[in-house]
Amino acid sequence: MPGFGIMKIVHSILSHHRAETVDAMVAAYARMAPDVAFCIGYGGSRAEFERIGWKDAFYIEEPGLRGITEQQNYFPWLCAVADWVWSRGWQPECIHFSECDHLVLRSDYWAVLARTLERSGRDFLGKWCMDRSNTNEWARLHYRNNRELLGYLDGFSQRDDKTRLWGALGNGMLLRWPALDALTRTAGRIACFTEILVPSTVHHLGFALGDMDAYGNLYRWVRHRPEFLLEHVEAFLNQGAYCCHPFKAVERLPEVWDLLRRKGQVARRLPGQRE
Repeated sequence: MPGFGIMKIVHSILSHHRAETVDAMVAAYARMAPDVAFCIGYGGSRAEFERIGWKDAFYIEEPGLRGITEQQNYFPWLCAVADWVWSRGWQPECIHFSECDHLVLRSDYWAVLARTLERSGRDFLGKWCMDRSNTNEWARLHYRNNRELLGYLDGFSQRDDKTRLWGALGNGMLLRWPALDALTRTAGRIACFTEILVPSTVHHLGFALGDMDAYGNLYRWVRHRPEFLLEHVEAFLNQGAYCCHPFKAVERLPEVWDLLRRKGQVARRLPGQRE
């Protein structure tokens, strides 16, 4: 684990996969970026969580993390990560949140993340991050008159218009530490979809938000659906892509790690692979 003096980024991965899959992913990334602090938020079974070998992992019990995608609330995950950072006395430059089907394909991915956030001048960057207030995007339409959400935002909003709703893809959120710290001090465990709740909370706390795609091509191959296949991943590697999402073929992940090793993105042997 990197020390305070050199650690710039915390990267938390949300997973529900088998322990072996979780450990292989974080081991690969740790070898790609030894100066990044990695932690796991786990939403699978408690029994499977106990089998995870990576020591910086925490079990997320809240039911809001589970269920259908359009009703999931990642706030408990973000709070757990903030508590984990606080317990170590860190103040990292930024914190990155990705789902387990988000694949990092280049070892300089995290350095580019940090540079992009710095260059943007924003406190929060996300895929398709924008003010949704005057759009017909489904989540905004669903929550535009939601009394629980609007009352929650009104309780701390620093904005003149306390009803504005922002949105961003739940995967790939990137925040400066002051924004995450302030975010997780609010009572965000309400029944609301992450992709509206988190960006809207950050906005009403007075922080600046931005769309990742406005500042480069880092998230060119990040989308909601459809999922990518192994042949797509190989093509992306040949194109120099930084990452892709979603990749849900868990059984093909060992082949992904092997591709990364052969492309020189992973410096040493991965668990279960021979030199």
